[in-house]
Amino acid sequence: MKQLYGTAFRCGKPDCRRPLFSLDNETGDRTLNSRVAHIHARREGGPRWKPGMSGEANRSGENLLLLCIEHSYEIDENAARFPPGTLREWKAAQLAEHDQIQRSWHLNNDEIAEASALSFDHLQVSLAMAGATTVIAAARVVGKMVSVGRQRRRLADQAAQAWHSMRLHVHRTMPVYDLDGERLTVEPSRAETKPHEEALTAALADSRAELEPLAAEAAAELHAVSAADPSLGPWCDWVERQIEELMAAAGRWPGRPPTEDDQAWPDAVAELQRASAALSAAWRGDRTASPPKPAPAVPGPVETDEQSALREHKELLESAGPWTRVEHRDYDAALYTCLVHALPFANVLPPVLSLMPLGLDATARRAAAVARNADETTYRSLIRQAAEQTPLAASVLLLQHLGAIAEQQGHQGAQDAAAAETNRLLLAEDWKSPVVWVDNRNHARLLLALTSRASRPGEVHETLKAAFEGNPDLLTPVIEAMGEWGETLSRDGTRPARLFQRISELPDWFPVRLVADLIKQTFPDVSPIDEFGSERYSDVVQRLASQILWITEGQASEW
Repeated sequence: MKQLYGTAFRCGKPDCRRPLFSLDNETGDRTLNSRVAHIHARREGGPRWKPGMSGEANRSGENLLLLCIEHSYEIDENAARFPPGTLREWKAAQLAEHDQIQRSWHLNNDEIAEASALSFDHLQVSLAMAGATTVIAAARVVGKMVSVGRQRRRLADQAAQAWHSMRLHVHRTMPVYDLDGERLTVEPSRAETKPHEEALTAALADSRAELEPLAAEAAAELHAVSAADPSLGPWCDWVERQIEELMAAAGRWPGRPPTEDDQAWPDAVAELQRASAALSAAWRGDRTASPPKPAPAVPGPVETDEQSALREHKELLESAGPWTRVEHRDYDAALYTCLVHALPFANVLPPVLSLMPLGLDATARRAAAVARNADETTYRSLIRQAAEQTPLAASVLLLQHLGAIAEQQGHQGAQDAAAAETNRLLLAEDWKSPVVWVDNRNHARLLLALTSRASRPGEVHETLKAAFEGNPDLLTPVIEAMGEWGETLSRDGTRPARLFQRISELPDWFPVRLVADLIKQTFPDVSPIDEFGSERYSDVVQRLASQILWITEGQASEW
């Protein structure tokens, strides 16, 4: 070992300038950057094995060649390209160079032990060979990812440019001006836009689809590198993070409609190439950039209890979706029970457009759809159980949908039973109780309208008058229950920004004048104002009360 390192300075491959040790210019420390390679393999079956060669000759300096780490593995992986004669020429040239410049490495015993272990220890050699193979494979896959990604990015760019050109054409061919004579921007119709949007979306999806198997292959190679050489783990993690960044950039295009491509994609490519080059350099023992620390994870929004309950309810309704789309699925008793148990939760959701797919009516409809193919005895039992549900709104809506399913199935008896139970519940409800108004707050108007149709004319009106005369404390829950829900949407129109209640009209069965008198007594400072002006009142009940007074005055003027 001393003789080898004492007669050579750099890698024996003629076109490689890497020194056998790398030096830190600041500290003077040196790091082993070489291995001892065999011209003829140590064992039979190895590269360039020479039958009949003695062990002493095999271990002699004439059969040993100092190479940098990369080339020491390359000559063994590609033995046919590097025959013994070529390697002897390299060794001769290496010795000649030493004789000419008289430079070499003089090693102490510890350094000799390190070089010997990395060159001849079976485990170390195997791990080093595995690491070399996987580092090269990872670099190769990364290069392929960049090449494929660039090709696909050009296709996405073509789709974006076609969309942009179509918009310009529409604007040029449809001159529109405002009242001041200024040219207005004209956007194409949805029918014209949709094909271009779909083309861009498809191009981005195809890009990800083609890159995903390459990303998986690269990740596997990187894990193998870390297993073979744990010291390279930080660089492997860096490359893997940048692969994820590249995948994210490959699937997006800025703007809808599209703008010019931004720096997300080229930056992702450049950083992935930098990380891959640093990994290869670290494996070779070259000085290279240290892996940057991973960016701290940005905590996602914390899901509140209400959001969690809403999400779980949505997932439940989605699981029942197939029963609403087809009619042949068997009755699922467990799913039906879950949906029925969810009715009270759905009952408290305000009946606004954004929540209608999750509301009480939607939940009851899906429960009835799940029960569609129950046998007749079971279906009759479900109707009886539905009549026992609380609150009244949950029971009535479930019975109505069970009756509708029975009608579709041609089960007249079950349909009649559901209708009979619905009427019985409506006519038996005690509207004198504040609890009934509170529990059915979001659906009281619907329930009372159904009751009005099921009873004699004027009966609901008289019932409510009697309820107020017996219990003036009903005023607040009744006012809240008469408010109809609405919502204002966010600027992008994708989510509700604010929910509100208002009363723009009152049904015939509602005792308007009696309630107006009670409002004047209970809230003497509330004035009759329409639904827009009443926003001055911060209290919901007072705001709705002012709207009731406004409606009452309007009716009085008509009288």
